Amino acid sequence: MQNKSGSTPQAALSARLGGRKKPLIIGVAGDSGSGKSTYTQGIEWLLGSQRVSQISLDGYHAEDRAARRASGQSPLDPSANRLALAVEHLSALRQGKAVDIPIYNHRNGCFEASQRYEPTPVIVVEGLHTLYPDFLPLLDFAIYVDTDAPIKHAWKHHRDTRERGYAQDEAHNEITRRSAHYTRWIADQEAQADVVLRIHPSELGRFALGELAAEIPDTCYHLEVIVKPGPDDQPALYFPVDLNNMTRDSAMPFMLATVPSHAYGQPVNVLHVDGHMPPAALETLEQEICAFAGLDAPAGADHSLASEPSTIRFAQMLLAWPVLGLIDSLSG
Repeated sequence: MQNKSGSTPQAALSARLGGRKKPLIIGVAGDSGSGKSTYTQGIEWLLGSQRVSQISLDGYHAEDRAARRASGQSPLDPSANRLALAVEHLSALRQGKAVDIPIYNHRNGCFEASQRYEPTPVIVVEGLHTLYPDFLPLLDFAIYVDTDAPIKHAWKHHRDTRERGYAQDEAHNEITRRSAHYTRWIADQEAQADVVLRIHPSELGRFALGELAAEIPDTCYHLEVIVKPGPDDQPALYFPVDLNNMTRDSAMPFMLATVPSHAYGQPVNVLHVDGHMPPAALETLEQEICAFAGLDAPAGADHSLASEPSTIRFAQMLLAWPVLGLIDSLSG
């Protein structure tokens, strides 16, 4: 049996992955509230929690929330984090050793008892400083999430007041204070990433003739997926689009474009995604990716992406695809 890309379902990929003695480590960096976890959870959703686990570097903050209020320290300041300990733990995990990971509870702002962590075949490490120089030699793949400030601030304000116990004014003041910290300590990591995901408000209205005759919800974003191209050794991945959409009264508004570019001192490809991704096309893409991984369906089906807005779901699969290619090449 073959998928549409012409490759045979690689049941051996998941088996080979499970047989690895050392884990593959995926590093994800970005600002607080940028959506790092949301956009990378597709990797675990596709392969399942037995093969993929996640570690947050927030547990390596040097102070809890109450102590930071007193000291004025910002968690975005690398010196306010125990990064050397995080590097030590990541190095041990890369060797297949178990470590005790510190845990930070965002709901109450306190540290909890460390948890014994047995490395899974794939480890996704996300945090504010994950692509700092000391971490890079320990990473097999690097992702950076860069969200426009208004979107990021709205997400963070909602999360901090609804889930993390911040008062309205406190959340607003913290966001304002951290803006300069982001530029100083976080933003430069983007240049180190293999894939950069930028998130903007939808721009479909800019391409309309006259007025845009479609409703674009607030959860619809313009995504830029910036990829540093590698060897052309992955099979084709098809995203079917029904062109009859353009003849319908209720045409589904969406945009998809690839723009070869030059940035960060090297060639990059920029994929632009906006609007409502066609549901049937998303399902086909999901099936293609599962077939490549040798899976009949996503192993983490209990955490289905189907409820996510279509652009987010599409981005989750786009970020998972090069990671699967890396897994295939390194576990072959």
